[in-house]
Amino acid sequence: MRSRPAEVSRTPFFKMISSAVILQNHHIRPSAQRLVIFDYLRENKVHPSVDSIYQALLPEHPGLSRTTVYNTLELLAKCGLVVPLDFGEGYLRYDGETIPHSHFQCERCGAVIDIMESPAECEKMLPRGSSLSSASLYLRGRCPKCNSAKP
Repeated sequence: MRSRPAEVSRTPFFKMISSAVILQNHHIRPSAQRLVIFDYLRENKVHPSVDSIYQALLPEHPGLSRTTVYNTLELLAKCGLVVPLDFGEGYLRYDGETIPHSHFQCERCGAVIDIMESPAECEKMLPRGSSLSSASLYLRGRCPKCNSAKP
């Protein structure tokens, strides 16, 4: 099977394709553990860390190890199927959404929220004929819930 170009993972149709097919199209053997991890990222938009993915999946998958989660995420990132995010917390978080976008992190509760528009000014700064393939603009502040909470 030939590898599909990276652009496939940036289309709305990507969400309708099974995880096994996506992995196979990227020459990744769709083992049960890889599928569980990839499905978790596709279904949970919380930008989890290796440890939070491991903790979430462990009750239903007791044979899963942190090393397997880490190695799977590294492989998925290398193939462009997930995006590692570094918010300066001492660990990486992972985003299953590969369409270029930015992130807002609440400085109080730590929630990370996708901002699905890439910064228009960034695209204007690119050399003529270039295209944006990723954005890593991190915004920080307080989410609506924390902003309305009493101090």
